[in-house]
Amino acid sequence: DGRPVVSWSNWYPLKNAGKQVKGYLHIALVPPSVKTADANLKPAVPPPVPKSQPPSDKKIPTSKLISKVTKGKFTKSDGKKAEKPWTEERRKKAKKKRVPARQEIIDSEASYLEALTELMETYVDPMEKVVSENEHKSMFSDVKGIYSFHQLFLPFMEKTNDMGGCFMKYADYLKIYTEYINHYADVIETLSSLRQNKKFTNFLKQARANAKNEITGYLIQPVQRIPRYVLLLKELKKYTWPEHEEHDNLVLALAKAQEIATHVNERKRQIENMSKTLEVQSKITGEFDSLIKPDRKMIREDKLTKVSTGMFNSIKRKERRVYLFSDLLMWTSITYQYRGRMSLPAARLEKSQKIPLAIEVSSSRELCVLIFESQAAMDSWIRDFEEGKMYAKQVRDRLRQVKRRTLDSKRGKAHTLVMNAFKTLEKKSGSDPSVPQVAEK
Repeated sequence: DGRPVVSWSNWYPLKNAGKQVKGYLHIALVPPSVKTADANLKPAVPPPVPKSQPPSDKKIPTSKLISKVTKGKFTKSDGKKAEKPWTEERRKKAKKKRVPARQEIIDSEASYLEALTELMETYVDPMEKVVSENEHKSMFSDVKGIYSFHQLFLPFMEKTNDMGGCFMKYADYLKIYTEYINHYADVIETLSSLRQNKKFTNFLKQARANAKNEITGYLIQPVQRIPRYVLLLKELKKYTWPEHEEHDNLVLALAKAQEIATHVNERKRQIENMSKTLEVQSKITGEFDSLIKPDRKMIREDKLTKVSTGMFNSIKRKERRVYLFSDLLMWTSITYQYRGRMSLPAARLEKSQKIPLAIEVSSSRELCVLIFESQAAMDSWIRDFEEGKMYAKQVRDRLRQVKRRTLDSKRGKAHTLVMNAFKTLEKKSGSDPSVPQVAEK
């Protein structure tokens, strides 16, 4: 597609007719999946090129470039050789290990397709009768495309002898995963909003009884699939020597998978966190606001003893499920019945002076006292609480910066409009004596 598959660079002297060389031009081609600093580039200092030497137009074939990289003639930025030499003994060992490495890719693909089939048959297809057509399409259009693709991909993978060529043939289809990642937050928010629909919640309970996982457990698997491909292809490439017929295609396929995985990994933590939060929310019964927020981070879930004050100032101790988020503390009964929540941005945490192994989380309106089983458990919870508050503060600061930039941009546009209006008025004043002059401020 016109983009480089390996790093390459060269220096060219800058020449002007009848004048001396003034400098050098450094041209570097770097794969999209590789940072420039990590690429196998030549030294930054240009070599001593004679003034009369014309720029080199010689093109290096891709296969030779790949061969040079894999044979260790190029070195990494840390000065280490790229790969050990391929001795006859090493090839024999690699030949034995290539078969199980290749089979692992096929077995992994079969297992993944089985999970997609369960998702479609247990949740996606039956849900058409439960939700509206627009809701169903917005949630599962990308899933259907991924499922259809892998129904073709696995049979071809099982028949081919060139695993790298197989991935390269279907490389463009893997881009559907980028669309899936981009729409994932919308899917989670739609599922979260549908929890108010009793027909939908009853459907999920019945479907879960016949499925191996929650719906979120299936929906997260496409997010994890591309990074898994990178690991599997790396393992197969490790046992493929440069002269092997599959080698070049494996290098290209791995670069393509890494390119897509880069985008996936940027969003992976946020996606996994949203899936985990939705899974928790689906278990809790009662009336409460949605837990799904793009910048909310779920930190931990614990079974703790919560202290509360009853009638006549009596002290009650009850076991609760306590959920700690970056900006929220929430607790339920052991059977997941909602009991309360506390906003954390302005909350304070102190160790209790009255109750051993207890902490007090307080805000202007509420007080939550939690008792732990051990000192280590309490210290761990306090550390996570502080880290969560730090994360929430970073999110708030980032949002303020965005709002400030937006406001500055609007002010800049308004200033431009006013100045343009003054300029227009000045032009009219210069040409029409009847228009009063405007003094420049």
